Amino acid sequence: MIIKHIIVRNFGAVKFYDTALSSKLNILDTNFADEISTIIKLLLCSKSLRYIQSDYVSEETFIAAEVMIDENMYFVEVKFVDDNSKTLSFTVKDVSGNNRTKFYINTMSHCMEQDTIDNFDGRNNSFPLRLCWYMGCDDCDAPNDLYDRTNYVMSTKMFRSYLTKYIKNFKPELINNKKKYKICINKHGKFKVLCPDVYGEINLSQTDEKLFWYICFLNVAEFWEDIEKIRNMHYEKKPLLINNFLEFLDQSTDINSLIERTIQLGRQIIILTLPMKKQMKKKWMGDKK
Repeated sequence: MIIKHIIVRNFGAVKFYDTALSSKLNILDTNFADEISTIIKLLLCSKSLRYIQSDYVSEETFIAAEVMIDENMYFVEVKFVDDNSKTLSFTVKDVSGNNRTKFYINTMSHCMEQDTIDNFDGRNNSFPLRLCWYMGCDDCDAPNDLYDRTNYVMSTKMFRSYLTKYIKNFKPELINNKKKYKICINKHGKFKVLCPDVYGEINLSQTDEKLFWYICFLNVAEFWEDIEKIRNMHYEKKPLLINNFLEFLDQSTDINSLIERTIQLGRQIIILTLPMKKQMKKKWMGDKK
């Protein structure tokens, strides 16, 4: 699926927002990243969106989007309903004006874990631990509802077998081309950082820490991509939402290979970041539109 266009009126601090999106890579530089992130999750019916801040919603709130699914266009509208509960109505129509809300919601229905890992947030340090959670390692403090979050897929023999194989076959990866830091994975499924010249704990810079987390995110996304192929799930591929990442990187950092690798997942990519200069935005995007 591809989000083609979003219009927002009076949602949180956003008075008006209008943007068209491409099918591959989008960098939305805005001071309202949290609001726009919430809106995109709402449009994707993401189970990772547990609630919407009450102060985001008012009687003037209106959200509209054009969404492409299997070459068919759908028009999504979200409107204010009730002042007491501050609830929103969610309606989807096709190009002929037919109500397709139920179809749309069913199509967007993924398990909680998949909806969660579709979103990279540079404030969330859980990605290095996620495969460890799936392995059931006692010292990784996994969520109590993890089996339910995966619709019990992780309890299947297929999942367990492929997870073991994935961990065993993992090849160390460079975190930063300018340094010797490498990401590896231990037998319990925990991603770690190694450096041949450093013994003991490695103190990463802010840039290297975000790169480490992002590479873990990519590996987890690729792992689930493989699981879907093995199980022949045919889930609709939702956009990947990336937040709190670019603005924390040193401006000299080369992430071209990471962007290329993200694109290879075959998903629309939406990166939210603080406002940036055009030349910096061009540096991150290159010709990937």
